[in-house]
Amino acid sequence: MIIYATKQTFERYKLKLPKELTHPINQIAETVIENESGDKILEWGAKLFYFDKRKCIQVVNFASKLTLFLVDVKVADLENVGDIMAHYLLELYKTDKQMTNALKKMFEANPITCFEKLTDKSVIATLNTTQSRFADDGYRFYEFIRDGILHTLEINHAVNFNWLFTMKIDGKTEYIYAGEKFKEIVLERYWKNWVCQEFCVN
Repeated sequence: MIIYATKQTFERYKLKLPKELTHPINQIAETVIENESGDKILEWGAKLFYFDKRKCIQVVNFASKLTLFLVDVKVADLENVGDIMAHYLLELYKTDKQMTNALKKMFEANPITCFEKLTDKSVIATLNTTQSRFADDGYRFYEFIRDGILHTLEINHAVNFNWLFTMKIDGKTEYIYAGEKFKEIVLERYWKNWVCQEFCVN
């Protein structure tokens, strides 16, 4: 999985490009970039923002616009950001057995997460729009605090299943729920293909 981060995110979290990593991690990261670059279901944009004086990261999937808000993310947490994202994804779809199985297959097939610089203007625009219109630059998150606890899973469910994104499909602008679009793509790739390989007869 490749996370393309904004310049500010790179600076504040002291992230390193694959070529800046030590051997042999640099070679592994460069191989991930080479193999997964252009495969939009495995590509995510990332942008730092602040909520209640805490550093947070918004990530958006290139293929589906599925969005995760990761709250109170410290520099040390970035080593496990792939695991953090996987946790939220499995929680979002925990009542859907096919989808959770497909997600596990996706994680098994693509276990390594590395960082690159974000240059895609449309992804940057999506990150900015979601931060301002859905999250209200973080102020909306106060709606999800109960008994002093911020319910981040509820935030991530709301943005993906109750908030409409626009997406160009076959040259036309369509309105989608990112959570449904992500599910459609993941099932097609990691569930239907696996089922066919296991049970289809040529």
